[in-house]
Amino acid sequence: MLRRVFIILTLGFALQAQAGQFDYLPSSSPAEKEFLALMNAGNFRQALTAWNSSHGLTSFGQSADGKATYAFLMLQNGLNLSGLDLILSTNAKSLDERVLKIWKTELKNNVFIQKGWMQTAGSWKSIYQNDPVNLKIKNAKDIQKAFSIAELLPKDNANEKARVWFHIATLAPQINQVDSALRALKLIRESGQTAIGQDIVSQAYGRALFQKGDLDAAMQAFLEVPKSSSLWVETVEERAWTSLRKSDFDKAVGDTITLLSPALAPLVGPESYYLANLMALKSCDYPRIFKNSEIFKTRHSARLAAIQELAKTGTNKNINALFQRFDDKGMSVEGAGPLVETIPRAAFRDAKFIRFMETRRAWLSEGKKAAELLAKGEALGSNSVLQRIPNDARTISDRLKQLAFQRVRVLAGAEVQEYRQNLNKMHIIEGEVIQRLAVDETLKGQRSKLAKTEDTGDVLVFPYSSDEVWFDELDNYKARVKDCPVLKGASL
Repeated sequence: MLRRVFIILTLGFALQAQAGQFDYLPSSSPAEKEFLALMNAGNFRQALTAWNSSHGLTSFGQSADGKATYAFLMLQNGLNLSGLDLILSTNAKSLDERVLKIWKTELKNNVFIQKGWMQTAGSWKSIYQNDPVNLKIKNAKDIQKAFSIAELLPKDNANEKARVWFHIATLAPQINQVDSALRALKLIRESGQTAIGQDIVSQAYGRALFQKGDLDAAMQAFLEVPKSSSLWVETVEERAWTSLRKSDFDKAVGDTITLLSPALAPLVGPESYYLANLMALKSCDYPRIFKNSEIFKTRHSARLAAIQELAKTGTNKNINALFQRFDDKGMSVEGAGPLVETIPRAAFRDAKFIRFMETRRAWLSEGKKAAELLAKGEALGSNSVLQRIPNDARTISDRLKQLAFQRVRVLAGAEVQEYRQNLNKMHIIEGEVIQRLAVDETLKGQRSKLAKTEDTGDVLVFPYSSDEVWFDELDNYKARVKDCPVLKGASL
């Protein structure tokens, strides 16, 4: 039972009973007839209670069809992880066609099977294959091979195709095969898949288009990522880089003001401060460079110390409390609450860490549910599988916590390196400013005048202040940037 439990999240779904779909069940004795009636009526709670007296010790109850039926009951009573693990431990080829039909529907509609967070194995691969993609892409021939692999997959397995296409979309740009990446992303969007979030696809589109040099299209792709996405802050930064590449300093500065807003301070990394300082350097706004650097030190000194401790020792003073919040509220920024600065930013979009934490949360919940069922006597003595769940859940959840600690330590190490790289770049900018202030005579000149513009319509314009933030203003800042000062009549 322990062999697949590390790759599934909590799930809640119910297959609506249809008349006659359980007619494969034996119905010779009165107890068996009563059980069949309960199943056909969709009364799965009472059916679980009646399992032991009707089928628990019979040859049917010990058969593959019996186990599949019991697994189905487990799902319908909130024991989702255990039920899925039990059914995947059976041989699909040995099941009655009517039983297999039920489970074909269950597995193909199961979001966690679709996402590949719980792997099908053995004979179940012929029903639904969701193997992780591990293709090597080093040249154009490898890309064509990957497209061929996706093409050979069953037409009704859009999610497995999408995983292959996304593998292409993320690796092809690394060998400068951007058109192949865009083709793969287009296929993902048109496939109807549900394994990869649309925000992830939009961000990948934007990055590929940026690399290709189609900056307007890249900007539109980044704008598709909603504020509700864990990728939104990152895409605001990517929008700013895109505007900078287009020499649209006004929009780039507007986005950096959003990024450096105190409201987003716990979610913004060091690259955003480097970008803001680079923009200030290009517009010769030298006081803002030193102001940004001071803001960075104020906001990030404690955070950097916590992340460094986590990378070095695998823990810090708040990480256990943070993990408890994830257990209670789920793996999200909202779940982290005021302790969000304790953990690397990448954790909120890292597939492995999310899988470990959400699976742990699901097992903790399932252990409690199984204990409640046993305590109430609703399934007393019905099956040894049910009686093992509370202990198994504790063992598994503890192991998942260890894996989560290992993963978050790796992420912390990567973030420390990110800090080091961007701090070095910020120091270079500060050194450049000091050099310019010392030797550049053109700084004594005048800046060019901005063209006159007027706001029209129902628009309220506020003077910008970093000390007071209106949430409606976030991602709506508009800036007008003057160019660097020059001396009148200066010549080479």
